[in-house]
Amino acid sequence: MKAEYAKGYVYPVKLAEESQRHLSTITEKLGCMKAEAIRDALKYYAEYLEGLEVVNLRNLSEEEAKEEIRAYLRGKDRVQAAEVGDALRLDLSLVNRILLALWQEGEVEPL
Repeated sequence: MKAEYAKGYVYPVKLAEESQRHLSTITEKLGCMKAEAIRDALKYYAEYLEGLEVVNLRNLSEEEAKEEIRAYLRGKDRVQAAEVGDALRLDLSLVNRILLALWQEGEVEPL
């Protein structure tokens, strides 16, 4: 009787000593083969990343970002900094600095 194998690919991987120790620990504790541990780790990582959204932040000067934030805030009663950052694809620390400056200038009020 002929054994059947699932189609797949073999990837030669060079592991640093620390990674080799981690892999040995995993296989000892789980009682599995190294290849199985690596496949399970890939599956776990892929499932973890599936729900994440990658946001490519834009690189604007502080003045350009300030103008865009002012425009975004027009007509809105309440907005959180994270919402502004997400909507405009700006770094949250930049958004917080600008919102603080706008608050100090009397243009916005904190929640």
